[in-house]
Amino acid sequence: MKNRNLLIAALLAILLCSNQPASDAYAKASVCSQKQKTTVVNHITKQINAITKNDWKSAYNLSSASFRKAVSIDIFTQTIKSQYVFLIFNDGLGFGSCLSSKESISQIVTVDYRGVKRTLSYGLSMVNKRLGVDSANEIVTPRGSNA
Repeated sequence: MKNRNLLIAALLAILLCSNQPASDAYAKASVCSQKQKTTVVNHITKQINAITKNDWKSAYNLSSASFRKAVSIDIFTQTIKSQYVFLIFNDGLGFGSCLSSKESISQIVTVDYRGVKRTLSYGLSMVNKRLGVDSANEIVTPRGSNA
């Protein structure tokens, strides 16, 4: 049940990032190939490793060009330090479902932090053969939910 919910969350992330009507984006999303997933996992791992080392420039440079155009490195750094501290001091990572469409890739990442698993949906894009992180949004399960 939990994996199904994560898959649904990943599909929603792709749909929300798409410029196409939702039904078209949903129809064109597919499970990542093993090569795609390996590339995405390596990219996200590099970014999180840079964050844990406080190497903000390297972490920022692994973001997409459109993200870097919209968000300064200072805002990027402050956002992680204030809202995503669990990335800085993580105790390990896990990778769930990966979905891709023509425009984007969505990867579920589980971060172990002080005995609690935090789940993120990463949105990535490929522009001019360069993979970049567009977003990382925490998936929060409401208290009392059976998800």
